[in-house]
Order: sequence, then C-alpha cells, then structure tokens
Amino acid sequence: MNENRIGQFIAELRKEKKITQKDLATQLHITDKAVSKWERGLSCPDIVLLTSIADILGVTTSELLNGEKNSSVDAETTVDNILNYAEKTVNKKIVTIQNIVAISFSLVLLLGVITCSICDMAISHGFTWSLYPISTSIFVWLISIPVIKFGKKGIMYSLISLSVFIIPFILVLNAIIEGKTLLVPIGIRMSLIAVVFLWLVYLIFRFLKNRILVATAISLLLIIPLCLIINVSLSIFISEPFIDIWDMIAFGAVIIGAVILLIIESVRKKRMVKE
Repeated sequence: MNENRIGQFIAELRKEKKITQKDLATQLHITDKAVSKWERGLSCPDIVLLTSIADILGVTTSELLNGEKNSSVDAETTVDNILNYAEKTVNKKIVTIQNIVAISFSLVLLLGVITCSICDMAISHGFTWSLYPISTSIFVWLISIPVIKFGKKGIMYSLISLSVFIIPFILVLNAIIEGKTLLVPIGIRMSLIAVVFLWLVYLIFRFLKNRILVATAISLLLIIPLCLIINVSLSIFISEPFIDIWDMIAFGAVIIGAVILLIIESVRKKRMVKE
C-alpha cells in the first residue's frame, strides 16, 4: 500500500468522472485542500472516508487501497491493508497532535519569558527577578519537549535531558541569587538522588512493561530508601531527625499500597491461567 499511489489513483478516477477537487470535497464534507493533499501524496484520507470515496469514484475499497482497478487481492490481504492503513492514519494524527501541543507549549513558555522580561525591564530597568522565570522556563522546556513531541518514546530523552541540565540549572540559580543560600550543596545532592530514582523507575517499567502492577509496586517500595537517603543528606545541613512518626506512617502506607498491587497482580494472573 503506497500513499502516493493511492493519491494518484484518486486523481485519475476523479478526472475520469470529470469531478473537480471541490466537487469531491463537497460530497465528502471536507475542504478541497484536503483532496489536493491526498492527490499530491502529502496526506491520506481518513479511514472513515474510504468507503464514501470508493463509492463516488466507482471502485471498491480494496481497489482504492491498492491504487489500481481489478486488483486480484484476497480477502486476508485486503483486511491487512485496511488495518495497516488505519494504523498509519492514526499514527499521523497522533504525530500532528504532538506537534501542535509541542508548538503551543513552546509558544506559551516563550510568551511568559517575553512578558516577564518586559515587565522587569519596565520596573527595574534591567534583568533582575525575571531571570528566575526565564531560566526555569528554559529548563522546563528542555525537560518536557521530548515527552510532548515523542510520547512514551521521549521519556528516555527527557531523563537524559534532566540528567544533563539539572546541575547547570542549579548553578545558574545559585549565580542569580549570588550564592547566598545552601542551594548548591543541598540542591545538587537532592537532584542527583532524584535523577537516580527516576532512572531506576524508568528501567523497572521498561523491563516489566507487561507487568505494570508489579513495576508500580516495586517503584512504590523504592520510595522508602529514597526518603531515607534524602533524610540522611538533609540531616548534614539542617538539624532534623533522621526519621519521625510521619515518615513511619508514610512508609506503612507505601508498603500497604505495594502489597495490594501485588495481590491484584497475583489474582489477575491466576484468572488468566484458568481461562
């Protein structure tokens, strides 16, 4: 199945029927620009329109998908073509939506940066407080855009981006506030701990992609050592107890949640075996 071939076939049939692009578009309740894109191979018709297009042009859906008349294709191949076509059209729609969201997200952040910069220049006659939202917006864009643009496939790239830019981001913030806080010693420690935790969770879900409940349960249990490591790290800088009653309650809730998930997974697996 070839999109260019389908587009050329539609153009040929349309001209044979002496139908203009606008006439075909009117009958299908779409724009003539959409028809033009089909015929140039820039896009493909929505799967729900295939039957209507075939009826108007006087061919079968199978002939339309194969881009030729009287194509001797068995039923199984026709079904495969339809399924492949449906998958392609859905994937294209997803990519289009992802691009729109990515562009919109970028424009919103850019608008925020411009607004903050103008306000700061008008009030302070320079870049002062606006450096915080500007640097934060850039950091957020670098971390978020891979996931927005590529979906699940972009998670790894977002983690890589986070791993690369988190420490420079903290150093930039520290430079803005002129090193008057414990941002660098505490921030770098906490960020490294968080990055390692996120990578572990990512790898767990990747290797247990067919056992989501188990992966979630393990990730929940990892919260306990994460909190303990954070508490130990913070106790070096601030006089806080290593562990308190609220930590114990939180750990208990995490353990209960993980156990429930494992029980659900076990019951589900037994049912699948019986079936």
